[in-house]
Amino acid sequence: MRREVKAFILSLAIGSLVLVVGGGNIMVQAQEAQQPKKQQTGLVEDWMDDFEACEDWRAVSTCPIGETKIRKIPGKPRPIDDNGNEINYPDTITDDNGITHENKFVLGVKTYYLDRGYDRVEVFPPNEYIIRGKAKEVKLWALGRKFRHTLFIKLRDYRGTIHKIKIGRLDFWGWRELSVVIPGWLPQSPGYALLDKNLHFVSFFVESDLYEVPGTFYFYLDNFRVITDLSEFTGDTSIRDNW
Repeated sequence: MRREVKAFILSLAIGSLVLVVGGGNIMVQAQEAQQPKKQQTGLVEDWMDDFEACEDWRAVSTCPIGETKIRKIPGKPRPIDDNGNEINYPDTITDDNGITHENKFVLGVKTYYLDRGYDRVEVFPPNEYIIRGKAKEVKLWALGRKFRHTLFIKLRDYRGTIHKIKIGRLDFWGWRELSVVIPGWLPQSPGYALLDKNLHFVSFFVESDLYEVPGTFYFYLDNFRVITDLSEFTGDTSIRDNW
């Protein structure tokens, strides 16, 4: 009889302990589930492409002769300071969204220019990239070969209109981070309303310079990012002002 009582008391104690511990875990899990995910607001650096998987990009040239193609090249940006010393560029970068990007490959473009001031090469992604939020600035790394050809970016607004924005000349040696501010007159979603008016990235293109020597031309791109304003996405995003 005593053994049965002891066994009953022991089983009751173990059951109470399991209930307490389990209840604590349930409460902790419930509290964790109730914590909302932190919403991004303000300016955020969005990575459009790190070119680690750029095999599906394509290049089209206006010149009927020569060879135009893209290639995934092993490498990363290697900037130098004012004294000519190489700056150590990280092998991995974690962006504002918590995504880690490796720096193992860059996008290489080869083309041929014949008609100076007219010929150009255009580089397209596999599909147009939708830029979330309100785009403020475009940034990317470029490897120049001292040619005076000019790099542009092509954007499409919600009306379908194409906008060509000049980024800058590639008349420098080595790697350089280029940037351009998105003009305020480009139609985008205003900050006081929720509208589906995002810009679309269409392509990069390089125009030949009128006073540059014709011939084969190489250039390289890496780490394409957009500084975008996400402050308009705070509040109730389930109701859109697009009806």
